[in-house]
Parts: sequence; structure tokens; C-alpha cells
Amino acid sequence: MASLVPMLLRILRSDHEELARQVQYLTVENRILRSKITGPVRLTEPERRRLVRLGLQVGPALKDLISIVGYDTFRRWARGAASR
Repeated sequence: MASLVPMLLRILRSDHEELARQVQYLTVENRILRSKITGPVRLTEPERRRLVRLGLQVGPALKDLISIVGYDTFRRWARGAASR
């Protein structure tokens, strides 16, 4: 968690355009990293819950960002989380 503090401080100080550039960079970086992984990514239940919590806050734009699982899988996780 301590390693997130500098990144969060940088985001808080950013203007909209800079934030957009950061998101674009992180999206491309994530897609590159994902392309290097062969086979499915296995997530723990706490990891799934964390992605659902954050993904729901992103809203419909998540469909263009998500890369670790398919959007339909994410929606299934979100429905499962809502029924608990």
C-alpha cells in the first residue's frame, strides 16, 4: 500500500489532460503486459471484489479499459457481488 501513496499524490496534483495521458499510458502498459501472459489469469476472491468495487465506480467506460478478463465476466462478478 505504501507504494501507492506516491502515485495517488501525483494523481491528486494532476490536471484533467495529464490524468488522461496517465490513464492512456497505464491502459497501454496493462494491455502489453496482458499480451505477455499465456493462459488465463487466476484471481483470488479478494482481487475480484476489489476489481468489482473499482470497476463499478468507473461505469460504462470500463468496457474500453478492461483487459484482465472479459467485460461479460466482470458483469457476472458484479451481479454475484450484488446478490451477496
